[in-house]
Amino acid sequence: MAKRTLDIGFFSSMYSQTNGTAHAVKFLSEAIAKLGHDVHVFAPKIMNGHNGSLPKTLHFHDLGGVRVGARTGFVVSIPIQKMFFCPHDYLDITHLHTHATIGPIGINWAKYLGIPMVGTHNAPLTYYTAQNVRIIGNLLTKSDLIWRYERHMLNKYDFVHVPTKSKKDQLRKYRFMEPIVCLSNGIPDAMYTDLKENGIREKYNIEDKKVLLYASRLSTEKHPISILKTFKKIQQEVPDAYLLMVGSGGASSDNVKRMLKKKAYRDIASYAGRVPFVDLLRLYKTADLTALWSWVEAEGLVLLEAMAQGTPNIGANACGISNVIRHGKTGYLANDLDQFKDQAVRLLKDDDLRIEFGKNAKKIAQEYKISKIAESWIKLYKFTIDELYPLRYYRKERKERVELIKEFVKHIPNVTF
Repeated sequence: MAKRTLDIGFFSSMYSQTNGTAHAVKFLSEAIAKLGHDVHVFAPKIMNGHNGSLPKTLHFHDLGGVRVGARTGFVVSIPIQKMFFCPHDYLDITHLHTHATIGPIGINWAKYLGIPMVGTHNAPLTYYTAQNVRIIGNLLTKSDLIWRYERHMLNKYDFVHVPTKSKKDQLRKYRFMEPIVCLSNGIPDAMYTDLKENGIREKYNIEDKKVLLYASRLSTEKHPISILKTFKKIQQEVPDAYLLMVGSGGASSDNVKRMLKKKAYRDIASYAGRVPFVDLLRLYKTADLTALWSWVEAEGLVLLEAMAQGTPNIGANACGISNVIRHGKTGYLANDLDQFKDQAVRLLKDDDLRIEFGKNAKKIAQEYKISKIAESWIKLYKFTIDELYPLRYYRKERKERVELIKEFVKHIPNVTF
């Protein structure tokens, strides 16, 4: 039977980097630790891991590695020496968040200790290989070899977790096996803090503007160049519209900065880089509209962050995003950039509709607080220890596990099958 207070092993090749997967792992580990459970994070190049404000039940085990992405902070870590011997016999369950190098350690340790293992699938491994290991990655992504590898790994787990229903549909398309459960990655409760704007518009030179905020890394999959070009058309129809881009750099940084120096863009758009957390909250709140144009999102956490501050958004009608934006209620989903332009123009011109969408967004965002998500995870962990793992251990048919968890999640808030 599961202990009252759990020791949970988090295994991830990303923790301190600036991307959605790293943030999801970091926020969840902290939230679960705040509930009093011991969370042990096994990850490479952990930074700020000894911050005094973190819960004492959050423990860091740095696996080392080499940083290969200057802008993204991407780290390659292959600690083979740790693969086959586990000195952490206190673990009750392992939770694997990435599945290429660090993930196999968690699998081997779970087998060695005889404990359950669950896995989260966010961004496809094909995306990371193509972005960060260019030559080899581009060759591998031309076949389904990487998808086959991921499918092989994830089928070992007691269950697989994805943040959205459309993400589950993607895995099922590639023949990943059930059980796969859907539960948002959530956003920190601090994102809901109600702050006054306190001169934020003056600070970023956006006074008297209808602001479209684009909070995102300047990486190719976020399509910042396409957004800039499309915004120029938006501004022609809404003369007081202004595009403010915030976030860390990426492969598109130089091109974006070069475009912003051109006469056609320098008075209607700007890039502020990474901004302080308090500024980000105030920008979310003061913005008239936020957006995300990406086709590879697991969820699109920046959209949830904006919703928490009562700001509507527009996004690509694609995996992840299509489950976050409630089309016609909290914002719009666009199938192409022409639709994106028309929807942005409509919302920027119609103050009443924008306010209505913002109120709806703030109300729905309450479901995504990380503190609530963490409570659901504890229920899932204990259920896995007590009921799911024994079925896999005794080699019961997989469909028994599927039916058992399918029925169990009906009684957990925010979890669907």
